[in-house]
Amino acid sequence: MAVREKVNFPVLVGVESHSAKGITHPVFDEPDGAGWHEWMPPAGDWTPIEFQSSDSSITAELAGAPAYIRAVFERSEGERFWGFGERSNAVEHSGSIVEHWVGEGPYQLADYQLVEAITPRWAIRRRRDATPYPIPWLVSSRGYGVLTECDEWSCHDLRAESTWTVIALTNRFSLRIFAAGSPGAALAMFSEVTGRQPIPASEWFLGPWVGTAVGDSVVGTAVLPTRSHEIPHRDRERGQAVDLHGRGLKSMTRLSPVITRVSGELFASAARKRLFESSDGRAITFTAYRDGREPPFIEQAQLDFTNRSSVEFYQRLVEEALEDGHDGWIEEAGEFSPLLAEHNSYPLRYHRALAAIARELGRSPARAVGSGWSRSAAFSPLVLGSDTGPDAGFDGLRSALNQGLSAGLSGIAFWGAQTPSDDPIAPQLLVRWIQLAALSPLMLMPGGKGTMRQALPHWRRWAAFHKLLVPYLMAAAGEYVRTGMPIMRHHALTDPGDEVLIRLDDQYMLGPDLLVAPVLQPGARKRSIRLPAGEWLDLWRSVSVADDGSLQPKSPVVLRGGRSVMFPAPLKEIPLLVRAGGKVPGLDVPG
Repeated sequence: MAVREKVNFPVLVGVESHSAKGITHPVFDEPDGAGWHEWMPPAGDWTPIEFQSSDSSITAELAGAPAYIRAVFERSEGERFWGFGERSNAVEHSGSIVEHWVGEGPYQLADYQLVEAITPRWAIRRRRDATPYPIPWLVSSRGYGVLTECDEWSCHDLRAESTWTVIALTNRFSLRIFAAGSPGAALAMFSEVTGRQPIPASEWFLGPWVGTAVGDSVVGTAVLPTRSHEIPHRDRERGQAVDLHGRGLKSMTRLSPVITRVSGELFASAARKRLFESSDGRAITFTAYRDGREPPFIEQAQLDFTNRSSVEFYQRLVEEALEDGHDGWIEEAGEFSPLLAEHNSYPLRYHRALAAIARELGRSPARAVGSGWSRSAAFSPLVLGSDTGPDAGFDGLRSALNQGLSAGLSGIAFWGAQTPSDDPIAPQLLVRWIQLAALSPLMLMPGGKGTMRQALPHWRRWAAFHKLLVPYLMAAAGEYVRTGMPIMRHHALTDPGDEVLIRLDDQYMLGPDLLVAPVLQPGARKRSIRLPAGEWLDLWRSVSVADDGSLQPKSPVVLRGGRSVMFPAPLKEIPLLVRAGGKVPGLDVPG
Protein backbone atom coordinates (compact mmCIF):
# COMPACT_ATOMS: atom_id res chain seq x y z
CA MET A 1 0.00 0.00 0.00
CA ALA A 2 1.49 3.34 -1.04
CA VAL A 3 2.30 5.81 1.74
CA ARG A 4 0.63 9.14 1.14
CA GLU A 5 2.98 12.14 1.22
CA LYS A 6 2.36 14.47 4.14
CA VAL A 7 0.85 17.77 3.02
CA ASN A 8 2.12 20.99 4.56
CA PHE A 9 0.30 24.33 4.63
CA PRO A 10 1.70 27.78 5.42
CA VAL A 11 0.43 29.01 8.79
CA LEU A 12 -1.16 32.45 8.46
CA VAL A 13 -0.69 34.92 11.34
CA GLY A 14 -2.78 37.75 9.89
CA VAL A 15 -3.50 40.20 7.06
CA GLU A 16 -2.89 43.94 7.56
CA SER A 17 -2.84 47.18 5.60
CA HIS A 18 -0.97 50.49 5.70
CA SER A 19 -1.95 53.62 3.79
CA ALA A 20 0.25 54.52 0.84
CA LYS A 21 -0.87 58.15 0.95
CA GLY A 22 2.09 60.52 0.96
CA ILE A 23 4.55 57.66 0.40
CA THR A 24 6.55 57.64 -2.83
CA HIS A 25 5.85 54.61 -5.02
CA PRO A 26 8.75 52.16 -4.52
CA VAL A 27 9.70 52.38 -8.20
CA PHE A 28 10.32 56.12 -7.90
CA ASP A 29 11.77 56.04 -4.39
CA GLU A 30 15.35 57.17 -4.92
CA PRO A 31 18.20 55.33 -3.17
CA ASP A 32 20.38 57.25 -0.74
CA GLY A 33 23.42 58.65 -2.53
CA ALA A 34 25.13 56.31 -4.96
CA GLY A 35 24.32 53.15 -3.03
CA TRP A 36 21.82 50.34 -3.49
CA HIS A 37 18.12 50.88 -3.14
CA GLU A 38 17.20 49.12 0.09
CA TRP A 39 13.40 49.47 0.27
CA MET A 40 11.88 49.09 3.72
CA PRO A 41 8.22 48.53 4.69
CA PRO A 42 6.35 51.68 5.79
CA ALA A 43 6.95 52.61 9.41
CA GLY A 44 4.12 52.98 11.91
CA ASP A 45 1.10 50.89 12.74
CA TRP A 46 -0.36 48.35 10.35
CA THR A 47 -4.11 47.79 10.68
CA PRO A 48 -5.68 44.31 10.65
CA ILE A 49 -8.20 43.96 7.82
CA GLU A 50 -10.87 41.46 6.89
CA PHE A 51 -9.88 38.69 4.51
CA GLN A 52 -11.21 35.48 3.06
CA SER A 53 -9.19 32.27 3.21
CA SER A 54 -9.37 28.61 2.25
CA ASP A 55 -6.87 25.80 1.89
CA SER A 56 -5.93 27.17 -1.55
CA SER A 57 -6.28 30.97 -1.34
CA ILE A 58 -6.18 34.14 0.74
CA THR A 59 -7.87 37.32 -0.55
CA ALA A 60 -8.57 40.81 0.73
CA GLU A 61 -10.02 43.96 -0.85
CA LEU A 62 -9.89 47.62 0.12
CA ALA A 63 -12.06 50.44 -1.23
CA GLY A 64 -10.34 53.45 -2.72
CA ALA A 65 -6.71 53.97 -3.71
CA PRO A 66 -4.14 51.19 -3.55
CA ALA A 67 -2.52 50.62 -0.16
CA TYR A 68 0.18 48.38 1.19
CA ILE A 69 -1.39 45.05 2.14
CA ARG A 70 0.62 42.31 3.79
CA ALA A 71 0.07 38.74 4.90
CA VAL A 72 2.27 37.43 7.70
CA PHE A 73 3.04 33.73 8.07
CA GLU A 74 4.79 31.63 10.69
CA ARG A 75 8.31 30.52 9.84
CA SER A 76 9.72 27.23 11.13
CA GLU A 77 13.25 26.93 12.48
CA GLY A 78 15.65 26.41 9.58
CA GLU A 79 12.97 27.00 6.94
CA ARG A 80 14.44 28.00 3.58
CA PHE A 81 12.87 29.84 0.64
CA TRP A 82 13.46 29.52 -3.11
CA GLY A 83 11.73 30.55 -6.34
CA PHE A 84 11.03 34.26 -7.12
CA GLY A 85 11.76 33.91 -10.87
CA GLU A 86 15.19 34.33 -12.41
CA ARG A 87 17.52 35.97 -9.87
CA SER A 88 21.21 36.79 -10.14
CA ASN A 89 22.03 37.65 -6.54
CA ALA A 90 21.05 34.42 -4.76
CA VAL A 91 19.12 31.17 -5.02
CA GLU A 92 17.94 30.96 -1.40
CA HIS A 93 16.78 34.31 -0.02
CA SER A 94 16.50 34.04 3.77
CA GLY A 95 17.49 37.26 5.51
CA SER A 96 16.51 39.58 2.66
CA ILE A 97 13.66 41.50 1.03
CA VAL A 98 12.95 40.20 -2.49
CA GLU A 99 11.25 42.73 -4.78
CA HIS A 100 9.02 41.83 -7.73
CA TRP A 101 9.30 44.38 -10.53
CA VAL A 102 10.15 43.70 -14.19
CA GLY A 103 13.23 45.71 -15.04
CA GLU A 104 16.74 45.96 -16.40
CA GLY A 105 19.74 44.60 -14.56
CA PRO A 106 21.21 43.94 -12.22
CA TYR A 107 24.39 45.82 -13.04
CA GLN A 108 27.55 46.55 -11.16
CA LEU A 109 26.91 49.46 -8.81
CA ALA A 110 29.44 51.69 -10.58
CA ASP A 111 27.55 51.26 -13.88
CA TYR A 112 24.18 52.57 -12.69
CA GLN A 113 24.86 56.26 -13.14
CA LEU A 114 25.26 55.74 -16.88
CA VAL A 115 22.54 53.10 -17.26
CA GLU A 116 19.96 55.16 -15.37
CA ALA A 117 20.68 58.15 -17.61
CA ILE A 118 19.69 56.19 -20.74
CA THR A 119 16.86 54.00 -19.37
CA PRO A 120 13.27 54.97 -18.47
CA ARG A 121 12.96 55.35 -14.70
CA TRP A 122 10.19 52.76 -14.45
CA ALA A 123 12.33 50.14 -16.20
CA ILE A 124 15.32 50.03 -13.88
CA ARG A 125 15.84 49.38 -10.17
CA ARG A 126 19.16 49.86 -8.43
CA ARG A 127 18.82 46.60 -6.53
CA ARG A 128 20.89 43.44 -6.22
CA ASP A 129 17.77 41.34 -6.90
CA ALA A 130 16.75 43.28 -10.03
CA THR A 131 15.59 41.05 -12.89
CA PRO A 132 13.65 41.20 -16.16
CA TYR A 133 11.90 37.93 -15.21
CA PRO A 134 10.57 38.08 -11.64
CA ILE A 135 7.80 35.80 -10.45
CA PRO A 136 6.12 36.61 -7.10
CA TRP A 137 6.32 32.95 -6.15
CA LEU A 138 7.84 31.37 -3.04
CA VAL A 139 8.51 27.68 -2.45
CA SER A 140 9.44 26.55 1.05
CA SER A 141 11.65 23.74 2.30
CA ARG A 142 8.57 22.65 4.28
CA GLY A 143 6.98 21.63 0.98
CA TYR A 144 4.42 24.34 0.26
CA GLY A 145 4.37 27.16 -2.29
CA VAL A 146 2.64 30.56 -2.35
CA LEU A 147 1.94 32.66 -5.46
CA THR A 148 1.10 36.36 -5.13
CA GLU A 149 -1.63 36.94 -7.71
CA CYS A 150 -1.24 40.72 -7.90
CA ASP A 151 0.36 42.32 -10.95
CA GLU A 152 1.25 45.51 -9.08
CA TRP A 153 4.54 46.03 -7.23
CA SER A 154 5.11 43.48 -4.46
CA CYS A 155 7.86 41.94 -2.35
CA HIS A 156 8.68 39.17 0.12
CA ASP A 157 10.20 40.14 3.46
CA LEU A 158 12.23 37.16 4.69
CA ARG A 159 14.37 38.89 7.31
CA ALA A 160 12.65 37.71 10.49
CA GLU A 161 13.49 34.41 12.15
CA SER A 162 9.96 33.44 13.23
CA THR A 163 7.80 34.92 10.44
CA TRP A 164 7.86 35.71 6.74
CA THR A 165 5.74 38.30 4.96
CA VAL A 166 4.42 39.09 1.48
CA ILE A 167 3.56 42.76 0.76
CA ALA A 168 1.76 44.23 -2.27
CA LEU A 169 0.82 47.80 -3.23
CA THR A 170 -2.75 47.12 -4.33
CA ASN A 171 -6.39 47.28 -3.30
CA ARG A 172 -7.07 43.69 -4.38
CA PHE A 173 -4.76 41.30 -2.55
CA SER A 174 -4.71 37.63 -3.56
CA LEU A 175 -2.49 34.69 -2.68
CA ARG A 176 -2.74 31.19 -4.11
CA ILE A 177 -1.60 28.34 -1.85
CA PHE A 178 -0.02 25.13 -3.12
CA ALA A 179 0.08 22.73 -0.18
CA ALA A 180 2.32 19.73 -0.78
CA GLY A 181 4.89 17.51 0.92
CA SER A 182 8.06 18.62 -0.88
CA PRO A 183 9.34 21.59 -2.88
CA GLY A 184 9.21 19.50 -6.07
CA ALA A 185 5.57 18.55 -5.50
CA ALA A 186 4.63 22.18 -4.78
CA LEU A 187 6.47 23.33 -7.93
CA ALA A 188 4.62 20.73 -10.01
CA MET A 189 1.27 22.05 -8.75
CA PHE A 190 2.34 25.65 -9.39
CA SER A 191 3.45 25.06 -12.98
CA GLU A 192 0.37 22.98 -13.77
CA VAL A 193 -1.80 25.95 -12.80
CA THR A 194 0.31 28.77 -14.24
CA GLY A 195 1.50 26.95 -17.37
CA ARG A 196 4.67 25.23 -18.56
CA GLN A 197 6.91 26.04 -21.47
CA PRO A 198 6.05 24.07 -24.63
CA ILE A 199 8.44 21.31 -25.62
CA PRO A 200 10.92 22.50 -28.29
CA ALA A 201 9.63 21.85 -31.80
CA SER A 202 13.11 20.87 -32.97
CA GLU A 203 16.32 19.71 -31.30
CA TRP A 204 18.28 22.64 -32.72
CA PHE A 205 16.27 24.99 -30.49
CA LEU A 206 18.53 23.90 -27.61
CA GLY A 207 21.63 25.24 -29.31
CA PRO A 208 24.39 25.91 -29.54
CA TRP A 209 23.66 29.51 -30.51
CA VAL A 210 26.24 32.20 -31.13
CA GLY A 211 25.55 35.93 -30.92
CA THR A 212 27.12 36.89 -34.24
CA ALA A 213 26.73 36.30 -37.96
CA VAL A 214 30.13 34.56 -37.88
CA GLY A 215 30.04 30.85 -37.20
CA ASP A 216 30.96 27.38 -38.40
CA SER A 217 29.26 24.03 -38.87
CA VAL A 218 29.52 23.20 -35.16
CA VAL A 219 27.93 26.42 -33.96
CA GLY A 220 24.47 25.65 -35.24
CA THR A 221 22.55 28.93 -34.88
CA ALA A 222 23.59 32.54 -35.47
CA VAL A 223 21.80 35.40 -33.71
CA LEU A 224 21.84 38.66 -35.66
CA PRO A 225 21.58 42.19 -34.23
CA THR A 226 18.25 43.82 -33.38
CA ARG A 227 16.08 43.99 -36.46
CA SER A 228 15.39 47.18 -38.39
CA HIS A 229 12.35 47.27 -40.67
CA GLU A 230 13.59 49.77 -43.24
CA ILE A 231 14.06 48.31 -46.74
CA PRO A 232 17.90 48.65 -46.96
CA HIS A 233 18.30 46.84 -43.63
CA ARG A 234 15.84 44.12 -44.68
CA ASP A 235 17.83 43.53 -47.87
CA ARG A 236 20.99 43.07 -45.81
CA GLU A 237 19.25 40.66 -43.43
CA ARG A 238 17.92 38.57 -46.32
CA GLY A 239 21.47 38.26 -47.63
CA GLN A 240 22.77 37.27 -44.19
CA ALA A 241 20.08 34.62 -43.76
CA VAL A 242 20.84 33.14 -47.19
CA ASP A 243 24.56 33.07 -46.34
CA LEU A 244 23.94 31.39 -42.97
CA HIS A 245 21.66 28.75 -44.48
CA GLY A 246 24.29 28.10 -47.14
CA ARG A 247 26.76 27.27 -44.38
CA GLY A 248 24.33 24.90 -42.65
CA LEU A 249 23.40 27.39 -39.91
CA LYS A 250 20.05 28.56 -38.62
CA SER A 251 19.32 32.29 -38.54
CA MET A 252 17.79 34.14 -35.59
CA THR A 253 16.84 37.81 -35.55
CA ARG A 254 15.65 40.09 -32.77
CA LEU A 255 12.20 41.68 -32.45
CA SER A 256 11.19 44.56 -30.21
CA PRO A 257 7.84 46.21 -29.34
CA VAL A 258 9.65 49.53 -28.97
CA ILE A 259 8.95 51.83 -31.95
CA THR A 260 11.31 54.76 -32.53
CA ARG A 261 10.58 58.09 -34.20
CA VAL A 262 13.52 57.48 -36.53
CA SER A 263 11.37 54.71 -38.04
CA GLY A 264 9.31 57.38 -39.79
CA GLU A 265 6.23 55.84 -41.37
CA LEU A 266 6.45 52.87 -39.02
CA PHE A 267 6.17 55.14 -35.97
CA ALA A 268 3.35 57.14 -37.54
CA SER A 269 1.44 53.94 -38.31
CA ALA A 270 2.00 52.50 -34.83
CA ALA A 271 0.95 55.75 -33.18
CA ARG A 272 -2.61 55.35 -34.46
CA LYS A 273 -4.02 54.16 -31.12
CA ARG A 274 -1.54 51.27 -30.90
CA LEU A 275 1.01 52.78 -28.51
CA PHE A 276 0.59 53.40 -24.79
CA GLU A 277 -1.15 56.74 -24.38
CA SER A 278 -1.46 59.38 -21.69
CA SER A 279 -4.84 60.76 -20.59
CA ASP A 280 -4.74 63.38 -23.36
CA GLY A 281 -4.51 60.71 -26.06
CA ARG A 282 -0.86 61.28 -26.94
CA ALA A 283 1.65 58.45 -27.19
CA ILE A 284 3.76 58.08 -24.05
CA THR A 285 7.33 58.46 -25.27
CA PHE A 286 10.71 58.20 -23.61
CA THR A 287 14.28 58.83 -24.65
CA ALA A 288 16.57 55.84 -24.81
CA TYR A 289 20.04 55.00 -26.03
CA ARG A 290 21.36 52.23 -28.25
CA ASP A 291 25.03 51.76 -28.99
CA GLY A 292 25.85 51.88 -32.68
CA ARG A 293 22.72 53.78 -33.67
CA GLU A 294 22.76 57.26 -35.18
CA PRO A 295 21.63 59.32 -33.46
CA PRO A 296 22.35 57.26 -30.30
CA PHE A 297 19.56 58.96 -28.28
CA ILE A 298 16.12 58.68 -29.81
CA GLU A 299 12.48 59.13 -28.80
CA GLN A 300 10.66 55.82 -28.41
CA ALA A 301 7.25 54.45 -27.49
CA GLN A 302 5.88 51.02 -26.61
CA LEU A 303 3.18 48.99 -28.35
CA ASP A 304 0.12 48.24 -26.22
CA PHE A 305 -0.77 44.57 -26.72
CA THR A 306 -4.15 44.93 -24.99
CA ASN A 307 -5.19 46.54 -28.27
CA ARG A 308 -6.05 44.02 -31.03
CA SER A 309 -4.88 46.42 -33.73
CA SER A 310 -1.42 46.47 -32.09
CA VAL A 311 -1.23 42.69 -32.42
CA GLU A 312 -2.27 42.89 -36.08
CA PHE A 313 0.33 45.63 -36.66
CA TYR A 314 3.04 43.50 -35.06
CA GLN A 315 2.00 40.45 -37.05
CA ARG A 316 3.09 42.24 -40.21
CA LEU A 317 6.55 42.75 -38.70
CA VAL A 318 6.75 39.05 -37.79
CA GLU A 319 5.73 38.08 -41.30
CA GLU A 320 8.55 40.24 -42.65
CA ALA A 321 11.09 38.46 -40.44
CA LEU A 322 9.91 35.05 -41.68
CA GLU A 323 9.85 36.25 -45.30
CA ASP A 324 13.45 37.39 -44.89
CA GLY A 325 14.45 33.82 -44.11
CA HIS A 326 14.82 33.79 -40.33
CA ASP A 327 14.19 30.57 -38.42
CA GLY A 328 13.22 32.33 -35.21
CA TRP A 329 13.78 35.41 -33.10
CA ILE A 330 14.53 36.84 -29.69
CA GLU A 331 11.69 38.90 -28.19
CA GLU A 332 13.39 41.91 -26.59
CA ALA A 333 12.39 44.95 -24.53
CA GLY A 334 9.57 43.59 -22.42
CA GLU A 335 10.70 45.75 -19.49
CA PHE A 336 9.63 49.20 -20.70
CA SER A 337 5.85 49.43 -20.21
CA PRO A 338 5.22 52.94 -18.76
CA LEU A 339 1.94 52.18 -16.93
CA LEU A 340 2.71 51.20 -13.32
CA ALA A 341 -0.44 49.15 -12.78
CA GLU A 342 0.21 47.07 -15.91
CA HIS A 343 4.01 47.19 -16.04
CA ASN A 344 4.69 43.73 -14.61
CA SER A 345 2.09 41.96 -16.74
CA TYR A 346 3.41 43.48 -19.98
CA PRO A 347 5.84 40.60 -20.78
CA LEU A 348 2.95 38.16 -20.37
CA ARG A 349 0.79 40.05 -22.89
CA TYR A 350 3.74 40.60 -25.23
CA HIS A 351 4.90 36.97 -25.39
CA ARG A 352 1.33 35.65 -25.46
CA ALA A 353 0.63 37.86 -28.49
CA LEU A 354 3.75 36.59 -30.30
CA ALA A 355 2.81 32.98 -29.53
CA ALA A 356 -0.66 33.60 -31.00
CA ILE A 357 0.84 35.23 -34.10
CA ALA A 358 3.14 32.25 -34.74
CA ARG A 359 0.21 29.88 -34.25
CA GLU A 360 -2.03 31.90 -36.59
CA LEU A 361 0.69 31.83 -39.26
CA GLY A 362 1.02 28.06 -38.87
CA ARG A 363 4.72 28.34 -38.05
CA SER A 364 6.92 26.91 -35.29
CA PRO A 365 9.87 29.32 -35.11
CA ALA A 366 12.40 29.26 -32.30
CA ARG A 367 11.17 31.98 -29.95
CA ALA A 368 13.39 33.15 -27.11
CA VAL A 369 12.48 35.76 -24.51
CA GLY A 370 14.48 37.85 -22.08
CA SER A 371 11.64 39.02 -19.82
CA GLY A 372 8.67 37.46 -18.09
CA TRP A 373 6.15 37.45 -15.27
CA SER A 374 3.80 35.04 -13.56
CA ARG A 375 1.99 32.77 -16.07
CA SER A 376 4.16 33.79 -19.03
CA ALA A 377 6.13 30.50 -19.17
CA ALA A 378 3.48 28.87 -21.37
CA PHE A 379 4.15 31.54 -24.02
CA SER A 380 7.94 31.65 -23.63
CA PRO A 381 9.45 28.55 -25.27
CA LEU A 382 13.08 29.54 -24.56
CA VAL A 383 14.37 31.88 -21.84
CA LEU A 384 17.68 33.73 -22.08
CA GLY A 385 19.61 34.58 -18.95
CA SER A 386 19.90 38.23 -17.97
CA ASP A 387 22.85 40.41 -17.02
CA THR A 388 25.13 39.00 -14.36
CA GLY A 389 24.92 41.17 -11.29
CA PRO A 390 26.95 42.46 -8.37
CA ASP A 391 28.91 40.06 -6.17
CA ALA A 392 28.67 37.71 -9.14
CA GLY A 393 31.76 35.64 -8.37
CA PHE A 394 34.45 34.77 -10.93
CA ASP A 395 33.21 37.54 -13.23
CA GLY A 396 29.61 36.44 -13.50
CA LEU A 397 29.69 32.63 -13.41
CA ARG A 398 28.20 32.46 -9.92
CA SER A 399 25.49 34.93 -10.89
CA ALA A 400 24.59 32.96 -14.03
CA LEU A 401 24.33 29.74 -12.03
CA ASN A 402 22.02 31.51 -9.55
CA GLN A 403 19.81 32.50 -12.48
CA GLY A 404 19.55 29.00 -13.88
CA LEU A 405 18.76 27.38 -10.54
CA SER A 406 16.22 30.03 -9.47
CA ALA A 407 14.56 29.83 -12.89
CA GLY A 408 14.20 26.07 -12.50
CA LEU A 409 12.75 26.51 -9.00
CA SER A 410 10.20 28.85 -10.61
CA GLY A 411 8.97 26.44 -13.29
CA ILE A 412 11.29 27.42 -16.17
CA ALA A 413 13.00 24.49 -17.92
CA PHE A 414 14.40 25.77 -21.22
CA TRP A 415 16.93 28.35 -20.06
CA GLY A 416 20.43 29.37 -21.12
CA ALA A 417 23.08 31.63 -19.62
CA GLN A 418 24.00 34.78 -21.54
CA THR A 419 27.73 34.26 -21.92
CA PRO A 420 29.71 37.54 -21.86
CA SER A 421 30.72 38.94 -25.22
CA ASP A 422 33.52 41.19 -23.98
CA ASP A 423 36.61 41.38 -26.19
CA PRO A 424 39.03 40.47 -24.82
CA ILE A 425 38.05 38.14 -21.96
CA ALA A 426 40.47 36.13 -19.84
CA PRO A 427 40.92 32.74 -21.57
CA GLN A 428 40.38 30.60 -18.45
CA LEU A 429 37.20 32.55 -17.61
CA LEU A 430 35.88 32.12 -21.15
CA VAL A 431 36.49 28.38 -21.03
CA ARG A 432 34.62 28.05 -17.72
CA TRP A 433 31.71 30.06 -19.20
CA ILE A 434 31.59 27.80 -22.24
CA GLN A 435 31.53 24.73 -20.00
CA LEU A 436 28.61 26.08 -17.95
CA ALA A 437 26.78 26.96 -21.18
CA ALA A 438 27.32 23.43 -22.56
CA LEU A 439 25.85 21.92 -19.38
CA SER A 440 22.75 24.12 -19.48
CA PRO A 441 19.46 23.24 -21.24
CA LEU A 442 20.03 25.94 -23.89
CA MET A 443 23.64 26.58 -24.98
CA LEU A 444 24.36 30.21 -25.76
CA MET A 445 27.88 31.14 -26.79
CA PRO A 446 29.57 34.55 -26.78
CA GLY A 447 30.00 36.48 -29.99
CA GLY A 448 32.76 38.75 -31.19
CA LYS A 449 35.58 37.85 -33.52
CA GLY A 450 38.21 38.20 -30.80
CA THR A 451 36.57 35.73 -28.45
CA MET A 452 35.97 33.32 -31.32
CA ARG A 453 39.64 33.31 -32.29
CA GLN A 454 40.98 32.60 -28.83
CA ALA A 455 38.42 29.99 -27.85
CA LEU A 456 37.32 28.26 -31.05
CA PRO A 457 38.85 24.85 -30.14
CA HIS A 458 37.03 24.94 -26.78
CA TRP A 459 33.83 26.11 -28.45
CA ARG A 460 33.93 23.26 -30.90
CA ARG A 461 34.64 20.65 -28.27
CA TRP A 462 31.90 21.77 -25.88
CA ALA A 463 29.40 22.55 -28.65
CA ALA A 464 29.89 18.99 -29.89
CA PHE A 465 29.43 17.70 -26.33
CA HIS A 466 26.21 19.70 -25.91
CA LYS A 467 24.92 18.20 -29.16
CA LEU A 468 25.65 14.73 -27.77
CA LEU A 469 23.45 15.60 -24.81
CA VAL A 470 20.50 16.93 -26.82
CA PRO A 471 18.60 13.57 -26.96
CA TYR A 472 19.00 13.31 -23.18
CA LEU A 473 17.86 16.92 -22.74
CA MET A 474 14.83 16.31 -24.98
CA ALA A 475 13.89 13.29 -22.83
CA ALA A 476 14.16 15.53 -19.75
CA ALA A 477 12.03 18.10 -21.63
CA GLY A 478 9.30 15.49 -21.98
CA GLU A 479 9.47 14.82 -18.25
CA TYR A 480 9.12 18.55 -17.56
CA VAL A 481 6.04 18.89 -19.77
CA ARG A 482 4.45 15.91 -17.99
CA THR A 483 5.45 16.60 -14.39
CA GLY A 484 6.86 20.13 -14.10
CA MET A 485 10.32 18.94 -13.05
CA PRO A 486 12.77 21.39 -14.72
CA ILE A 487 15.87 20.26 -16.60
CA MET A 488 18.33 22.24 -14.44
CA ARG A 489 17.48 20.95 -10.95
CA HIS A 490 18.42 22.32 -7.56
CA HIS A 491 18.88 19.60 -4.96
CA ALA A 492 15.82 20.93 -3.09
CA LEU A 493 13.81 19.37 -5.92
CA THR A 494 15.74 16.10 -6.23
CA ASP A 495 16.92 15.42 -2.66
CA PRO A 496 14.59 17.39 -0.35
CA GLY A 497 15.39 15.20 2.64
CA ASP A 498 19.16 15.76 2.48
CA GLU A 499 19.87 18.81 4.67
CA VAL A 500 23.42 19.10 3.32
CA LEU A 501 22.48 18.97 -0.36
CA ILE A 502 19.60 21.44 -0.21
CA ARG A 503 21.98 24.10 1.18
CA LEU A 504 24.27 23.84 -1.85
CA ASP A 505 23.83 26.32 -4.70
CA ASP A 506 27.07 25.53 -6.57
CA GLN A 507 26.15 22.15 -8.08
CA TYR A 508 23.01 20.79 -9.71
CA MET A 509 21.35 17.90 -11.48
CA LEU A 510 20.96 18.26 -15.25
CA GLY A 511 18.03 15.98 -15.96
CA PRO A 512 17.63 12.89 -13.80
CA ASP A 513 21.09 11.34 -14.13
CA LEU A 514 23.83 13.98 -14.58
CA LEU A 515 25.45 15.78 -11.64
CA VAL A 516 27.23 19.00 -12.69
CA ALA A 517 29.70 20.96 -10.56
CA PRO A 518 30.83 24.19 -12.32
CA VAL A 519 34.21 25.67 -11.44
CA LEU A 520 33.45 29.05 -9.88
CA GLN A 521 36.85 30.10 -8.54
CA PRO A 522 39.62 31.63 -10.69
CA GLY A 523 42.58 29.33 -11.11
CA ALA A 524 40.85 26.41 -9.38
CA ARG A 525 41.92 22.97 -10.59
CA LYS A 526 39.90 20.93 -8.10
CA ARG A 527 36.67 21.35 -6.16
CA SER A 528 34.56 19.58 -3.56
CA ILE A 529 31.33 17.89 -4.65
CA ARG A 530 28.62 16.46 -2.44
CA LEU A 531 27.36 13.20 -3.95
CA PRO A 532 23.69 12.28 -3.49
CA ALA A 533 22.87 8.80 -2.26
CA GLY A 534 23.63 5.85 -4.57
CA GLU A 535 26.59 5.19 -6.85
CA TRP A 536 28.09 7.65 -9.34
CA LEU A 537 30.42 7.33 -12.31
CA ASP A 538 33.17 9.92 -12.66
CA LEU A 539 32.63 10.59 -16.37
CA TRP A 540 36.03 11.97 -17.35
CA ARG A 541 37.86 9.09 -15.63
CA SER A 542 35.47 6.51 -17.11
CA VAL A 543 35.88 7.54 -20.77
CA SER A 544 38.61 8.75 -23.10
CA VAL A 545 38.00 11.80 -25.29
CA ALA A 546 39.01 11.55 -28.97
CA ASP A 547 40.29 14.52 -30.96
CA ASP A 548 36.85 14.96 -32.56
CA GLY A 549 35.19 15.16 -29.13
CA SER A 550 33.68 11.66 -29.22
CA LEU A 551 33.80 9.58 -26.04
CA GLN A 552 35.23 6.07 -25.80
CA PRO A 553 34.35 4.00 -22.69
CA LYS A 554 37.04 2.48 -20.51
CA SER A 555 37.08 0.95 -17.04
CA PRO A 556 34.47 2.82 -14.99
CA VAL A 557 35.40 4.78 -11.89
CA VAL A 558 32.45 4.30 -9.52
CA LEU A 559 32.04 6.37 -6.35
CA ARG A 560 29.80 5.82 -3.35
CA GLY A 561 27.32 8.61 -2.72
CA GLY A 562 26.12 10.28 0.46
CA ARG A 563 29.44 12.04 1.07
CA SER A 564 31.66 14.89 -0.12
CA VAL A 565 34.53 14.14 -2.50
CA MET A 566 37.34 16.36 -3.82
CA PHE A 567 37.38 16.17 -7.63
CA PRO A 568 40.04 17.17 -10.16
CA ALA A 569 38.96 20.10 -12.36
CA PRO A 570 41.65 20.85 -14.94
CA LEU A 571 40.80 23.65 -17.35
CA LYS A 572 39.65 21.22 -20.03
CA GLU A 573 37.03 19.65 -17.71
CA ILE A 574 33.93 20.58 -15.76
CA PRO A 575 33.35 17.96 -13.04
CA LEU A 576 30.53 15.74 -14.29
CA LEU A 577 29.12 12.54 -12.81
CA VAL A 578 26.60 10.05 -14.15
CA ARG A 579 24.21 8.18 -11.89
CA ALA A 580 25.09 4.47 -11.97
CA GLY A 581 22.50 2.77 -14.15
CA GLY A 582 21.31 6.10 -15.53
CA LYS A 583 20.28 6.40 -19.15
CA VAL A 584 22.08 9.19 -21.00
CA PRO A 585 21.49 8.85 -24.76
CA GLY A 586 24.48 10.15 -26.68
CA LEU A 587 27.00 9.35 -23.94
CA ASP A 588 28.49 5.90 -24.35
CA VAL A 589 29.39 5.44 -20.70
CA PRO A 590 30.24 2.08 -19.14
CA GLY A 591 27.51 0.48 -17.10
